[in-house]
Amino acid sequence: MADFWNRRSQLALSELWHYIATQADPTVRSALTFAFTNTAWHATRMRRYNAFGGQRPLTGTLYIPQLVAEGNVFEIFRHQVAQVSRFYATHPAAEHADGGIDKAFARQSSATDLSWLPSSSVDYVFTDPPFGANLFYGDCNVVWESWLGDVTDLTEEIVVNKSLPMASGGKSLADYEKLLSGAFSEVRRVLAPGARASVVFHNADDKVWSALLGATNHAGLAQTDVSVLDKVQRSMKGYKGRSGAELVPFFDLVITFTADSNVKAQNLNGADKVALAAIRRHLGSLPEGNKNEVTDQRSLEYLYSLAIGAVIASDTKLTGLSFKALEEILQKNFIAKGRHYYLH
Repeated sequence: MADFWNRRSQLALSELWHYIATQADPTVRSALTFAFTNTAWHATRMRRYNAFGGQRPLTGTLYIPQLVAEGNVFEIFRHQVAQVSRFYATHPAAEHADGGIDKAFARQSSATDLSWLPSSSVDYVFTDPPFGANLFYGDCNVVWESWLGDVTDLTEEIVVNKSLPMASGGKSLADYEKLLSGAFSEVRRVLAPGARASVVFHNADDKVWSALLGATNHAGLAQTDVSVLDKVQRSMKGYKGRSGAELVPFFDLVITFTADSNVKAQNLNGADKVALAAIRRHLGSLPEGNKNEVTDQRSLEYLYSLAIGAVIASDTKLTGLSFKALEEILQKNFIAKGRHYYLH
């Protein structure tokens, strides 16, 4: 782990870490520790040289570039402390009208065990679960967790990990769905009557979609609405997906659920017609046969993602186009063979 930093950066970070630990005020110590975590990340050998400025590590991966831009640890720390200071000075939730302090609670625990929260006590849940095998947060977090002395237990990480054998911590799609089911079951338990839970998600793999929707269904959550989260700044794959160069999603979906299983279907307002036309064109373009890649593109999960994209492109509202609603549309208009659909 120490090899992520050169000797000079290690010494500077160690001095800072010692200084932070000597602060008597726990609030100051906590704020400085928070600033330190980002400093430790920026001070690694992962910091890439950029001739135009803005040197920083590549987000979301452990990557050592060919040209490393060594940062001044103390200057980086000063910048981080200034950012934290601005937050405390300007954030509207930092002060209370009566002079007290509003409290926000952060809790470190597995999403599959929210036993510290009473049942039916939460009005709204917003969660952004890991997208299958897209990003390994546990691995990335070790850069600052190693300083904090509290490394994530990867046995509880909800991810598909095919790079490791099962005996060494690898996880299959079935493991991913099982862990998601546990997390969503806890979400359902803590939701108050009439409360909602929103899930940000998207994936180009229909099997991962199936795992997510299977997990929410197993947990007893009923889908009520779908909307689009446009993050504006797209990845390279996102731009390729938008242009049609690659079959990748370029937007995230926000799917809202309730614990009430008797939710009435919403008016589709034309979204069903747009989705139906797009799916009919798609199925008509597929060759006959049993090749896996063709079969996958006939699945309910794949067609759901395709339908959402078509509705967005047509400028039609997504309201009511739930997974269950699309399943009913497919069953009425196409021939179903298991969870796959055909024109005839």
